Amino acid sequence: MQRVLASKIFSAYYRTFSTGNIRLSPSTYPYPLVRIPNPQQAPSFPEQEAQRSSLAALAFGAASNPKDPAGELIGWLKSVDAQIMPQNFIENRNFWPLVQQVLEKHAHEDPELQAQAAFQKTGWMNIMDGRNPPPLGRTGAAEDILGCVLIEDKMIQPKSFQANWAHRPVTRDGLFQLPKHLHSKLIENITGN
Repeated sequence: MQRVLASKIFSAYYRTFSTGNIRLSPSTYPYPLVRIPNPQQAPSFPEQEAQRSSLAALAFGAASNPKDPAGELIGWLKSVDAQIMPQNFIENRNFWPLVQQVLEKHAHEDPELQAQAAFQKTGWMNIMDGRNPPPLGRTGAAEDILGCVLIEDKMIQPKSFQANWAHRPVTRDGLFQLPKHLHSKLIENITGN
């Protein structure tokens, strides 16, 4: 009896605290986010046609003066309070090409990626989404790989970025996360600074 009870307690503890169950809330996301209620341009969620006024646009907080308002928005949520999860999110198709341009242009400058390249030495290296990093030496899930870059002599080759079309901006682990340097370049790209 005690063994069964201990097993249930351990199982519940593991489900609660294992890394597979950690979800980022807006307060733990590493970059400022803004939720804009009742956006002018908004898609419709199939089951929410009648409640269109409760939609919210999602954008990075640092991108307050975008050069292209349509490209600024990451996407839309069912409501201002909705968790950033696939079932609550519609991606802005104009936003993701901006992210890929930043990766193409600046991946070779990123200090985190440079350190990984020095370790790997040669070949193609995956650029992992920071929301769900894999254990050391493992390949992450396809939905968490932003793309890959070519490494020669411990150096990332400029403009070698190849996008991974299986990557998802939002998964059950939350919103995508770029390394700090690439995120700052994305904000610069959005704002035109």
